[in-house]
Amino acid sequence: MKNQSIVDLPLLDHHAVTECMQQGHHWSGAGLPWPMRESRQGRSGSFNSQHQGSGTDFTETRPYQPGDEIRHINWRAMARTGRPHVRVFQEDLAPVSCFLIDRRAKMRFGTRQRLKVTQAARLAVFLATWEARSGSELAGLILNEAPRWQPPVSGQNGIHQLARLATSPCPPLNDLSQIDINQALSQLAEQLPLGSHLYLLSDFSDLQEDILPRLYQLGKQHRVWAIGIHDPSEQQLPEAGHLQLVWNQNLDKLENTVINTDDAGVRQQHRIRFEQRQRQIKNLCEQAGIFYTSMSSSEDDITKALQDVRQ
Repeated sequence: MKNQSIVDLPLLDHHAVTECMQQGHHWSGAGLPWPMRESRQGRSGSFNSQHQGSGTDFTETRPYQPGDEIRHINWRAMARTGRPHVRVFQEDLAPVSCFLIDRRAKMRFGTRQRLKVTQAARLAVFLATWEARSGSELAGLILNEAPRWQPPVSGQNGIHQLARLATSPCPPLNDLSQIDINQALSQLAEQLPLGSHLYLLSDFSDLQEDILPRLYQLGKQHRVWAIGIHDPSEQQLPEAGHLQLVWNQNLDKLENTVINTDDAGVRQQHRIRFEQRQRQIKNLCEQAGIFYTSMSSSEDDITKALQDVRQ
């Protein structure tokens, strides 16, 4: 049997996935940008649906309509008014937590411990375990060559299904012909029930001002946390002499430049551009009512990293 190529292996092995799950299970929620949900068991959730049903929370009594269930007739109201009335209950649904996991070409990059996409997978497993513990069903939109939607699934099944999608093999990709972030956000706006928790895990390399209306829509309808993942070299160039940087993977229009990373001025300009871009992304998110934080792909302790970025 031939040795399997490293690019054909999952981003995280079983031990690493289990470790992320354990950390997420024991996380106190420190750093979470919104109030914590009360822990619930089973499929019952902590928010009401937008339609009425046969849940346990009584909302009103109204006149009987064809199709209403006989068991919900309010006999006292009927005796008092002479007309049949029914009790109406609010349907109790499990809350949904959704993860947009960016696995496109620019996320498949790394110069230190791991690829940016690997850090996104670690975060997804960690946060999904936390959300499942509080009774959420887990959904996901996975951005590969083509997007893949995971409908909401509860409990351990939801965690493991999301983990399989997030950690599947991730070989290098061409930069072209991929779904853009606006298309992905549009799909989320169509799929998610109101009041969902939405985690956006990406480097947001193609996030621009024209996406603001879609961000605003999501920010109004859901609680959204955007976590920008960057490689350490994107924040601060290493002192490594002359390097050739390639900006376009289209071989017909290859754009590259050689820079001297030993030049302090070059490194400073690079860091300034990084900080300007981070401010731009954060400003767009804040305009839309979305929480934004940035995290390095080299961060090992997710619990500490999430706590630090919110301080």
